[in-house]
Amino acid sequence: MASNDSAGGVPFAISFDRSGKRMLVAEAEKSTVTTYQVRRDGKLKVLQEPLASGQETLCWLERAGNYFYGGNTGNSTVTGYRMDKHRALSLTNSVGIATPPSATSQGVIDLAVTEDEKFVSEGLPAFDESGMEGIAAI
Repeated sequence: MASNDSAGGVPFAISFDRSGKRMLVAEAEKSTVTTYQVRRDGKLKVLQEPLASGQETLCWLERAGNYFYGGNTGNSTVTGYRMDKHRALSLTNSVGIATPPSATSQGVIDLAVTEDEKFVSEGLPAFDESGMEGIAAI
C-alpha cells in the first residue's frame, strides 16, 4: 500500500471525475480542492495544485456531471466548481459561492447528488435541533 502526503491541509473528502482517472480531494484547513492522478502503484500525482474557494471549512465534495459542489460548514455555503474539456478545475464564479448562506440553515453538513446527476441536495433534515450528519446513496 502506498503512502501519500496531501498537497493541501486536512484532507476530508474525495470525489472522482467522470472518467474515474482524476481524484479530487477537499481539504478543510484552507477550503481547497487538489486534483490528483492515481497511478497503478497507488501513488498520487498532483495534476492541479490546491484551488482555494475563499470559503470556510470545506468538508464535502460531490460530482454532478462535469461540475463539483463543495459544502463549507464554516460559513454555510456551497461552492461550485467546473471541470473543463481539458480537465482543469475552476470555480463557477469569482466569489466561490454557488448558494449563499441561509438564515434558516443549521450549516452545510452534507451534500447528495441525484442518480441522474442533475440535482444537488444540501444537508439532511433537522434532527433534535442540531442537524443531522450522514451519507446519502441514491
